[in-house]
Amino acid sequence: MSPWFLAFELIRSPIFNRAIHKIYRKVNRLPPMEEQNGLQRTGPSAFDHFRDEVKAQFKELTWQKPPRK
Repeated sequence: MSPWFLAFELIRSPIFNRAIHKIYRKVNRLPPMEEQNGLQRTGPSAFDHFRDEVKAQFKELTWQKPPRK
């Protein structure tokens, strides 16, 4: 196989990309993206956002005055 093909396959590799991202984050002193030691990320989940949106929409509906007939 040609060396160009091997280099292209290496660059497309998920393991290679993950390693490059880790090095980039360490060099720039950014927090790691993946969870460590089974710890969960803090912050609201998608369900929390959905629940808050439904509450906001329901609150808007309940405070509207019904149209006069």
